[in-house]
Order: sequence, then structure tokens, then C-alpha cells
Amino acid sequence: MSTRSEKKRSLVVILIVAFAFSVFLFKLFDLQILSADEDAETPVSAVTVEVNPIRGEILDCNGYPLVTNKQVNKIIFTYSSFPTDYSERNRIILELIRIFDKYKAEWKDELPIELNGDILEFSKDMELSVAYLKSEAFLDLMHYATVQNCFDELVDKYELAGYSVKDARDIASVYYSLVKDGFNESRNYIFATDVTNELASAIMEKSYLFPGVELYIDSEREYPDGTLAPHVLGIVGPISAEQYEEGKNNGYSLNDYVGKSGLEAVYESELKGIKGEKIVTVDSSGTKTEKYTKEPVQGNTLVLTIDRKIQKVAQDALAKKIQELQSKITAYSLSGAAIVMDVKSNAVRAICSYPTYNNSTYIDDYDKLVTDPNKPLWNRALDSTFTPGSTIKPAVGIAGLEENVINAEKEVYCEGIYTFYQDYQPGCTGKHGWLDVRWALCHSCNIFFYETARLLGIEKLNSYFTMFGLGEPTGIELYESTGTVDSVEYRTSIGDIWTPGLTIQAGIGHGNNLFTPIQLCSYVSTIANKGVRYKAHLVEAIRSSDLKKTISETETQVLSKANFKAENWKLIYEGMHLVATESYLDFEIVPVNVAVKTGTTTVEKEINGSVYELNNGFIMGFAPYEDPEIAVAIAVESAGMSAYTAPILAEIFKNYFEAKVNTETTVSENVLVQ
Repeated sequence: MSTRSEKKRSLVVILIVAFAFSVFLFKLFDLQILSADEDAETPVSAVTVEVNPIRGEILDCNGYPLVTNKQVNKIIFTYSSFPTDYSERNRIILELIRIFDKYKAEWKDELPIELNGDILEFSKDMELSVAYLKSEAFLDLMHYATVQNCFDELVDKYELAGYSVKDARDIASVYYSLVKDGFNESRNYIFATDVTNELASAIMEKSYLFPGVELYIDSEREYPDGTLAPHVLGIVGPISAEQYEEGKNNGYSLNDYVGKSGLEAVYESELKGIKGEKIVTVDSSGTKTEKYTKEPVQGNTLVLTIDRKIQKVAQDALAKKIQELQSKITAYSLSGAAIVMDVKSNAVRAICSYPTYNNSTYIDDYDKLVTDPNKPLWNRALDSTFTPGSTIKPAVGIAGLEENVINAEKEVYCEGIYTFYQDYQPGCTGKHGWLDVRWALCHSCNIFFYETARLLGIEKLNSYFTMFGLGEPTGIELYESTGTVDSVEYRTSIGDIWTPGLTIQAGIGHGNNLFTPIQLCSYVSTIANKGVRYKAHLVEAIRSSDLKKTISETETQVLSKANFKAENWKLIYEGMHLVATESYLDFEIVPVNVAVKTGTTTVEKEINGSVYELNNGFIMGFAPYEDPEIAVAIAVESAGMSAYTAPILAEIFKNYFEAKVNTETTVSENVLVQ
């Protein structure tokens, strides 16, 4: 009985085990076979990622690209995945550097310490970077710390004692940039940019060796010619903390690049585009897939008034002449500016500042640029102010004619000294004899314009300067200095007293009158327009990225209009034309008639403990004389004399009108018209 009962119990147990095992096998079959496809598609993780748009392009007035974009491979470090342990970090960094060295590729190496043979040295022309290295924000060393002090601190801080000097130096360079660039949860670190596809593939094939290191495909600014108008175009760079605070509610993130200067900064909202979004999923097998939920939208296109050919001619002519003059001078440096405007609208066709720089190499050259005593980053066309000298005389002449203190027949006798005041008798550049306003302009006779200014008085004189936009904003889209109109009120504000001698000095462009080169160009353009002063502008239109839609166009805007008598304008025109034809200036290479006026002012400059009296040279003009199209103003600091500026003006006029003739006889190449 017991035996039968035991057999029965054993059978029940066997059946239960068999059933359980069958259920297990079926479940295993279902998981491995029937549900395999479903599991493979089940994401282990899904993350929504922002996608940066392509930045809008910048074109010249004929549609030729000045700023475009190129697709680049970047190797980046992501903070959340990058190891925190120094030994593992050091291994990853050194492995990457060796791969880059193998492919003879560059990575971001900003540490201002070089290894010259076996000797460590601070890098030349990187004083700001050396100061940051020693600063409290990084190594916290005294300012007199030696290069060896800095290197030893780097080795100790980042556990580099077991590496060769070269390897330790290279690894430390990456840490230097990591700290400087603010590597954190919100900001990736760019280890290298513009990486070749071959090198990127080599790194990604060994991605298991590089946790936290990723390939990122991005776009970067590209310049067909980085020397063209860099001060105007500006540059793009990493968003600053201040810019992020202002823009975080408008879609900006800490990893964004934004316009930092020039038109890139002013038109940031138009150029930046609209970000997209994609969902990145990783399934159980580790396969990554991406799906866009919102496509990025490229930024709008800026079409400028600048003509790249005129810009090239103007900046080359300016640089050539300054370099020629500089070759004879060693004690001080020369600099200058040139502006070309369309007189019918004050659209700026060229704007040049010298010394200058190259936008394509701006980042690599930055330390040298910011420490250069000649200040190549300074936009002299818009930001520098000068005493204008005799370029002011056409305005004084028209004021005298309009106020009837002079006329076409009135002549003033020049014997080389102005004798109206007994206690103040300034001189002239020569003894010109009897002169009317036309020949006074031609010979730039100070005596004639002293007398005209005296008869007008300073308030009346300054009212005409203002009509011509001198000491007034031109309206250009970029920052510009306003300058100063010398006056009783201004002198009082600086604790000075106005005297009659200051009035007559204002009549020849001296005293404390300070105007920018672009104001001089707007002024001569207003003369060419017979009193109509337009708002200066650099942007012709804003268009969609495919150029099919016009977002906005800049309309010609009149800032002021002076209804002066035609016969008075005729006298001023004739006087300025005589400067071009009867003086020592040479405009024979120009295929049209021109009207010009020169100016020279003397300034004192202290250079290396010595005081020099230097002459700034100016010239402004318009052409053709009979029916003006363009106006030009040029300033060369420390030029010596104004005559040295004339070849620059002649070269600009020559190329502009020769190119115009060629364009009129050939088919237009305007790429904006399809």
C-alpha cells in the first residue's frame, strides 16, 4: 500500500515538474523567437536632442559670397560620459593625440608653453594666455612664476608624473582648454575641428577606447577671401555667459555660437536660423537611430551694399600706399581708412581700415591681434576721429555764399599772414594774392577761409557743419563714433573759454573739431548731391536662405536737405574740380573728371618717450564731376602730407569707372538674378 502510494506521489511530482519545465520552455521560445523582433525594437533609452541650424550667408551687392558655411567633423568630449578619474582621462587624451599625430592632424593646443628641444618656454606673443595660466582661475600662481613652476604645477594637478615631458605637456594642454572653455554638464568640449573623414572613422572604429569622445558634424563660417572687410563682417564665437543670460529664453544654449562683432552681431537674430529637434534612441542591441521631429531652418541671407571688387581695390590701394610710406619710417607706425559711397543713396560700396586682419585666421591669430600696438582690430573708418583740416573748406565756402558774406566776385588778398587781429595773426601755406572762393579752394588758402569764418561767426558756421552731417551719426548699422563739433558750449564743458581765434581756426578745420572718416565721406556725398544727405547703410536686403523671398529691403532715407542756390553749388564744384586739375595732384589715370579736396593737420604723439609732430593726411572727392555717382573719403594717420593720399583716391576712381564700362559692355554676372 505504501509502495503504491509512493509511486503515485512520484508520478504527480514528475508531472508537475514536467509541466513547469514545459511552461519555461514555451516562455523561453516566446522570448527568444516569437518576440525577438519586438524586443529588438524596444528602446533602452530615448533622448530628444537639439539640432543647430545652418547660419545664414552674407553676400555682396552682386550676389558674390563674402561669408558662407562649410560642413566640418568635430571631435568632442561630452561631460556626462567622460571619465572623472585622471588616470583614465590621461589615457584617453594621450591616445587621441597619438592618433592625430599619426594622421598629421591638428587638435586644439592652446597651452602657452612650448618644448624647444629639452627646454620649456613660454610661447611668444601669448601674454594674455600666460597670464590666464597663472591666474587664480587656473593654477593660482604668482605673476612672476617661471615656466618650470607652471609646468610642475600642471604635472602635480593632473597626475602626470609618470609621463614624458612632451606627453605631460600635451595632456596638460587639453586640461588647460577644458578649464578655459568651461567644460561642464551644459557645455561640450571641442577637442578638434575640421577633422578629415578618414581620421574621424579611425577614431570611431575604436570608440570603445574613448568613453565620452564623440564625432559631431557641424557647420562653420567660411570666407572665400577672409581679408575682405573683416571689420564690417565681424566674427562668430562661443556664446558668453552674458549673451546666454539674455538669449536663453529665445532658444540659445551654452554650446551655441553667436555673432560677436560686426554685422554678424548686429544681425544675429536674422542669421542664426531656427533650431530643430530629433529623437535619438538606442535599442537593447546598442543600435542607435535618429528621427527628426522638427527640421532645423537655415538663417536668412544678408545682401550687402558692399561691392567685393571695389572693396578689394580700395583696401589694396590703401595698404599699398601706407606700406610704401612706412618703408621710409621706423619711429612710428602709419594707419588709415577709406570709404566709398554711392552718392544717390549713401549705400557703402567699400569700407576699409588699415592695419587689418584675416577673418579666416582670426582665432589662430587672436593673441597677436589683441596685443598688437597698432590695433588691427580697431575699425578706423567708423571709430577714429580726426581734426579734418582743409577738407572742411567746401562747407565753409558754401556757408559764406549762402549767408552772403562772400559771393562769386568777392576776392580776399593773401599775403601769407592773417592780420585782422593784432594779437593773433596765423599764417597761410603761401602768398596767394587775390583769390575768389574757387581759387581759394584750389590753393587751399587759409586767409580766405579765416576771413569767411570770422564774418560768419561760430554758431552760423557750426549750423552748416551739422547740415553736412559733421559731428552727427551717419546712421550706418554698425557702432560709430559721433565726433565733436567745436563750439562755445563744448569749450565751456571742458573748462575752456571761447576766443575769436578759435572761430577762424574752425574755418580751416582745426581746433577741437573731430570727425570720423565715414562722416567725411557722407559730407562729400552731400556736396555731390547738392545738399541732400542720405542715411549711410551697409545692408541692401535680407532674403530667405534660398534667395526666393525678400524679408526686408533698405529704403533710401533722407536725413536732411539743404536748399542752397544752384549758382553757389556751381562755385564749390568748380573749386573742387580745380584742385584735381590745377594743383600738384595727379588724376590722369582716372577716365572721368573728378572733384576733390585735400586736408592736412598736425598732431603731437608721444612714442617711446619722444614727442613727434606728425601730419595726418586726408582727401575726399566725387566723380564724375558733371554727374556724380560715387564719393570717397580717405584718411592716413601720420602720412606726412595730404598729397600722399591722392594716389589711393585715383586708383579707386580708375578701377570703379573702368569696371563700370566693362560691365556695361558685357552680360551681367549677378548671381542673385536667376
